[in-house]
Amino acid sequence: MRLTLDSLLSKLPDLKPRQRLVVAYSGGLDSHVLLHALAQLRDSGAQSFLLEALHIHHGINQQADAWVEHCQLVCEQLQVQLIMKHVTCDLQQASLENQLRKARYKIFSDTLGEGDLLLLAHHSDDQAETLMLRMLRGAGAQGLAGMPAQRSLGLGSLTRPLLSFTRADLEAYAQQQALRWVEDDSNADTVFDRNFLRHQVMPALAQRWPYYRANFSRNAQVAKDAQQSLEYFLGRELQPQMIKYQGGLECRWLRTYDVAVQINLLRSWLTLRGLPLPGQRHLQQVLDEVVNARHDAQPLVNWRGADIRRFQDILFANAPMADHQAESTLSWGVEEVLLMPGAGQLTAVSRAGEGLYVSPGAKLSVRFRQGGERCKVAGHAHSKLLKKLLNSLQLEPWLRDRLPLIYVNDELAALGDVAICEGFQASAGQQGYSLCWQRP
Repeated sequence: MRLTLDSLLSKLPDLKPRQRLVVAYSGGLDSHVLLHALAQLRDSGAQSFLLEALHIHHGINQQADAWVEHCQLVCEQLQVQLIMKHVTCDLQQASLENQLRKARYKIFSDTLGEGDLLLLAHHSDDQAETLMLRMLRGAGAQGLAGMPAQRSLGLGSLTRPLLSFTRADLEAYAQQQALRWVEDDSNADTVFDRNFLRHQVMPALAQRWPYYRANFSRNAQVAKDAQQSLEYFLGRELQPQMIKYQGGLECRWLRTYDVAVQINLLRSWLTLRGLPLPGQRHLQQVLDEVVNARHDAQPLVNWRGADIRRFQDILFANAPMADHQAESTLSWGVEEVLLMPGAGQLTAVSRAGEGLYVSPGAKLSVRFRQGGERCKVAGHAHSKLLKKLLNSLQLEPWLRDRLPLIYVNDELAALGDVAICEGFQASAGQQGYSLCWQRP
């Protein structure tokens, strides 16, 4: 497909007047072509948008400062504002590619405001290389859908308008427009997997199967459609469970499906929970060590960004909790929002005749379990040790040491929003407070 202003415009999402477009601009061929074409489109008056360029200085290549000067010159010529960001990475670690990618996307996300659009210059050759890499690394159906043409990112969204064009299409545009770009010599280093594919494998594929890029793109679209259909039907199964169990899943329900379906349900569930997806090995580990653990076990399977636990035969998935200082004592004004590092957030809403009663002038503080605390829950006959009481109240074990204990004048008055102790409940005619503990 020939790259023209019209063909590029057809690949852009519907733009709003004066919408901010940010091009991830390295100074290389691909991003230079995208930035130049968008500047021409802006100047043609066909679209009214604000165009900016974002250059990330990795500080690794000796030519990095020269690339910055090149990008500044090009942006001046195109009348495009240039945003400069620096990142640092540990060069001693083996996962340099992964480090750089995470750092870039963190900057991308932080740069976008509400409604902004980030544009990446990935083309069909990049897509083919990505699919090949993912297949070699054992990616599932979601990975084989390839790089999405558009998705949300931070407060804005990301788009790849050049995915239908080949590298040769971009080179033809650059030659026609007499563009000059920088060459990153690291792109020739076949130590990196992508470069090895680009220089050693893909040329051989192209010689034998000239249309492999189009076929790869079609396969990616088929995989994407299949994955979306799967997610739709899995979501219909998952939503009643997640509503019933506050985002969790009943293990007995999960076990009614074949193992292959259980794996897909777990994957879809984690996506709905907004957690990072693991590989097949971790998902199987969740089934073996959590879902099918003995009844009295308190299992945990985790990976970066996710903790999977089970309690009362319910499966829970959450982001790892921050460090928590259990010995701390926090002062609290009952009508204020109390942020508790590693223990969530505590708020109270005024309610006549219900909730926690706080006498005028009383001093409130929040502490955490140290051992030996007792509470007689309002309406119960006897007081109990907190350890036994929390078990009977069925609070998840991993939250018990982070449960905010509300003291009124140094007397234990409430256990977060779980229970109010006898003598501290508001009666008719009194001003009470309904407590809400947002879990960590």
